[in-house]
Amino acid sequence: MLRQVVPICLLFSTLVAGPVPWDNPGQPPSFKKTPETLETEVEAELIRAKLDLASAQRHWQQMERILEIRKLEAEEKLRKARADRGLVNQDLENAELSLKLAIANAKANVASAQSNQKRAEFEADTKLALAQAAVEYEKISRIGEIAELQKKWKQKVISKEVLRPVEPVVDGVLRISDRRISFNGVVNEALAKDVCERIAFYNALDSQAPIFIVIDRSPGGSVMSGYQILQAMEASRAPVYVVVKGYAASMAAIITTLAKRSYVYPQTVVLHHQASTNLNGNNTQLAQQLKWAKVWCDRIFIKVADKVGLSLDEFVSRMYQATVTGDWKVLGDEAVKLKWATYVVERMSEEGTSSLPMPPAVENANPLKEATSRQELPPLNPFDVWWIYDPTTEYILR
Repeated sequence: MLRQVVPICLLFSTLVAGPVPWDNPGQPPSFKKTPETLETEVEAELIRAKLDLASAQRHWQQMERILEIRKLEAEEKLRKARADRGLVNQDLENAELSLKLAIANAKANVASAQSNQKRAEFEADTKLALAQAAVEYEKISRIGEIAELQKKWKQKVISKEVLRPVEPVVDGVLRISDRRISFNGVVNEALAKDVCERIAFYNALDSQAPIFIVIDRSPGGSVMSGYQILQAMEASRAPVYVVVKGYAASMAAIITTLAKRSYVYPQTVVLHHQASTNLNGNNTQLAQQLKWAKVWCDRIFIKVADKVGLSLDEFVSRMYQATVTGDWKVLGDEAVKLKWATYVVERMSEEGTSSLPMPPAVENANPLKEATSRQELPPLNPFDVWWIYDPTTEYILR
């Protein structure tokens, strides 16, 4: 706007003074500045300088206001930051106090729990000690009572003659004499040795009175050991009778069926099935081992099939008709009908007992101890296989 002042002033002076003559007709005219023109330009420059100064002053004043505002804003932010920092510090102090309080409470709770645990352990130890003392006292008392009963019994039967009738069933009651062999648990080498030695011992004492192999519960076991028992039964001059009170399975069932006589309760369980074995090696070795196991077992099992009036294949087929697993089990009265046993009796009388057995040792009086259902089987002898059935026990093969 200031730049337009000079041209307007010059135009005005030109109009007043008249046209300026051209010095050179071929060139544009040159204006000669008069003192008035110079004065006017100076005034114009002075006015422009004053305007620029005023503008600079206004700008500076505006910058001062802006700086003041920013200073105030910065001070406000600083005050707010200090206030926020104070709140944060207060929150930190509160949080630290809360944490310390929580830690103190936790320590107190842990100490209380430890105290309660120690008190509970002390009470449990006290109860266990009392229970153990009671068991020991009961054991001592029981041993004393048993000793007294044994003494009285010996005094009573010392002059009494033990009867060993050739025909053990009298009035429907099976009378088991003192020529009794206990047969329980897995059929193994130790059981076979005990049974065979007792059969030989009773034969040496009397070759006429019957010998009783009493099976409470047996799942069967080693075919080789069972075969030794069968051979001892067959070679015995005195008749060897098998009595099954609970159940006889697998090899024990074979011994029951092949006995000269076998007696069972109506609720006795007898179970027949095929033998099983563990094989290892390549295909040729497996085939040879399986062939040998089949030949060895068939020679024993074919006697069982002949005894019940069936061929071996028919007997095996009927096993799997009875159950898909081939575990053919029947009760005692049905076992007699199938010729698995000889006689079924309602009552059995143990008449050869002249002394009371000692109570079993208390291994651990803790009632919370869990009974195990795992049993380790010994290694099989050469050419031997298992003929065993017991789903309630986990047998571990070595």
